[in-house]
Amino acid sequence: MKKLVPDPPLSNLRRTTAHTHFGACQGAHPPLFTVCEEADIEDALVHLSAALTSAFETNWQLCEMLSRPTADMAWATCQSLEICQALIKALLNRQG
Repeated sequence: MKKLVPDPPLSNLRRTTAHTHFGACQGAHPPLFTVCEEADIEDALVHLSAALTSAFETNWQLCEMLSRPTADMAWATCQSLEICQALIKALLNRQG
């Protein structure tokens, strides 16, 4: 069956964030922070990239200080952060 009204092209859709709370310390108090609603997705990705870079660098230093087997867990986190950085870079490059 054919649609009477076609879907709009994806390039015309504005991608934005949803209002989301965080920083509640596992329910000990109400959330302290929030992601603003309708922030541009590219701006959000740039901020996320900066936060992940900070986490990656901090974790890298931790990897250098720890001994095995604890260091192995830190290296696993380092690899996960690197995957996240690559995905964000790929998304930002796709936006342009």
